[in-house]
Amino acid sequence: MRTFMRVASVLGLLLASSAFAVARPAWACGCGAVIADSSVRISEETSIVRYDAAARTEEIVMRLSAESSATDAAWLFPTPSEASVRLGERGWFEQLDALTEPRVVTRKVWFPDLGGGEGAAGGATAPGRDGSVGVLGERDLGPFRVATLEARDPGALADWLTANGYRLRPDLEQALGPYVEQGWKYVAVKLRPSSGAALNGDLAPLRVSFSSDELVYPMRLSRLAKETQRLHLYVLGEHRVEQSTGARMRLAFAGQVAPEQVRSPELRELLGDGLFMTELIDGGIDPEEIVDDYRFTAAGNEPYRQVVHREEVVRFLGMPAGWLIVFAAGALAAALGVVLLVRLRA
Repeated sequence: MRTFMRVASVLGLLLASSAFAVARPAWACGCGAVIADSSVRISEETSIVRYDAAARTEEIVMRLSAESSATDAAWLFPTPSEASVRLGERGWFEQLDALTEPRVVTRKVWFPDLGGGEGAAGGATAPGRDGSVGVLGERDLGPFRVATLEARDPGALADWLTANGYRLRPDLEQALGPYVEQGWKYVAVKLRPSSGAALNGDLAPLRVSFSSDELVYPMRLSRLAKETQRLHLYVLGEHRVEQSTGARMRLAFAGQVAPEQVRSPELRELLGDGLFMTELIDGGIDPEEIVDDYRFTAAGNEPYRQVVHREEVVRFLGMPAGWLIVFAAGALAAALGVVLLVRLRA
């Protein structure tokens, strides 16, 4: 998929380079608003979302895959409260894919489908002088430099980001306004130049944890996107979930997952004991239809697994058995016709 996908309407991938005096074109992803040149492509974006209703805590593990040689990438991630950030493991998503893969139903057929196809898939520093922006924490995580921020004015937040190497265009500043009004915090992440890392391939997943009174996946900034959005979520909780806001995503899996089925000890811990997982996919979100963040509510525990129907052709001597039977029957009929014709003439 050669398009900008989105991790939550929250994270803004920004190419910030002081070598350029003119702001580069800005794009948006489900994780926020992207500022980058045309050489950057976010080819895949997937998130694991875990919500603990009793503790009112949420964790989002975000993975981005990119195609670029840029080394000055950064992104901005709004959260309802101050967040803690750590690294995740690259292999978690492949392990979840294996757990939720569709059930394949194979049907034996004597003749191949001539129409093509194999089947259908059912410690903080003080705020600035105006008191509008505060740096709640700052640290290095692998190739990333991570800062957690608070802001009481979108313009001051934009000024801080610009002063620290993040380039924002005016409409993104305006889009941040509702988050500032609601008192949200922000996670600002960028590649450290000294790390030698580039915005290419699978980036190390980031685990962002925060307190929240509801299960929410920030999507509002994705309205700035220039292209169709693609979002893939694994939602973990006590129950299956359904959307209460946002464009309706397709249900791909719902069911309890056994931690012992995965290899990673940390992923087993994240999956918990008997949590319910709901896998949701949307490969065609129109940015103009995004007017708010995505919110989810409990929806019982009815399991669901996608079923893929495939046809398997019965073969004999490497050829479809059905056609062999037809040819054999035709040859036999022709032979019988010759015999009858000879006898009639005799």
